Amino acid sequence: MANVCIICEKEKSGFPVQDDYVILAIRKVKNFLRIAKNNNLVVCQDCLEVYQKKRAKYERDLAIHAIIGGFILLTMIFLPIFTTGFSLTAVFFGLLLFGLVMLLSVFSHCPKIQQTAPKEEKEAEPSNRPEPKKPSRKKKK
Repeated sequence: MANVCIICEKEKSGFPVQDDYVILAIRKVKNFLRIAKNNNLVVCQDCLEVYQKKRAKYERDLAIHAIIGGFILLTMIFLPIFTTGFSLTAVFFGLLLFGLVMLLSVFSHCPKIQQTAPKEEKEAEPSNRPEPKKPSRKKKK
């Protein structure tokens, strides 16, 4: 399996991407259709700044979608109560609309990366600093 950067889509080494629900769903669909390449997804060092901007935009959009969906859900629940009374169908459609609004965030999905250093940098030369000594504890009598 090759390491493929999710930003520039080239084979490079870098920070590994965490498999979340969206990536797992895409992999299942591709495996079912037998078109999966089973690449390891990474973010290369060159694309890290672009990734961070894209991830921040995704998190902001996700919060906005949640607020809009919550407003729609609360409106669908409380508006019928003030006019005609409690309506179970309004709650159902409110939940449905909330789910649809949250699904809109999938179109701009940007997965998290693991907070470890790239594999090549880990194998680079070790630190030349000596290990700090732990202070010894005296036993109480």
